[in-house]
Amino acid sequence: MGIRQGRERPEKILVAMHQLAHGHTDFLKYEDIVVEAFKMFPDEFALRGHPEYPDSSDVHKPLYGVLKRHGLVRAAEKRFCLTPRGVEVAERLRERAGASLNEIRDPERLTRDVQNELDRMVASAAFDLFETNQRERILDTDFYAFLGCTVRTSKNDFVGRLTATEAAIKLSRKLRKPDEATALLLAELITFLRSRFNKEIKWKVAPNGAKA
Repeated sequence: MGIRQGRERPEKILVAMHQLAHGHTDFLKYEDIVVEAFKMFPDEFALRGHPEYPDSSDVHKPLYGVLKRHGLVRAAEKRFCLTPRGVEVAERLRERAGASLNEIRDPERLTRDVQNELDRMVASAAFDLFETNQRERILDTDFYAFLGCTVRTSKNDFVGRLTATEAAIKLSRKLRKPDEATALLLAELITFLRSRFNKEIKWKVAPNGAKA
């Protein structure tokens, strides 16, 4: 593997999920992820005082926390899967052993998952209305669809979708892809949506926000 000891725990979980799912986005049982992470990184995921057993709590918090917030995993009834973005991050982790998650989270090229994000945004009603100077007709449902979620999406998943959307737009602007005009329009649109639906964003990320 070449994954060094000391790599952040969430990164190791991504690599374990990638190994377990054979590089795909299939849903995995929580217990299987715990076992696989322990097999691959026993020093990191062993139960304190009993190194022969895994500690499931070491996997639980990153799965429901940072990995969901960054749009790298999805969850459904104690089953988890890598998102397309999660697959690519895991692949880069395996290819660039020793690099931190923060160092490789934003690639310098349009990867498959980023291209899919941009294609979805450009095809959205929000983009069409904004491009045709009908921004006042953009509804909250259009905003959620632009992010790739719904009003019922849980807090961490919503934050993950917002993060993934903004990261894709930032990279699009930097690389001027798919073209400079579209990249600029997307950047202006996300700024407009953040302002127009500021209350909705605050409500979604509040402690009593929507539950999945």
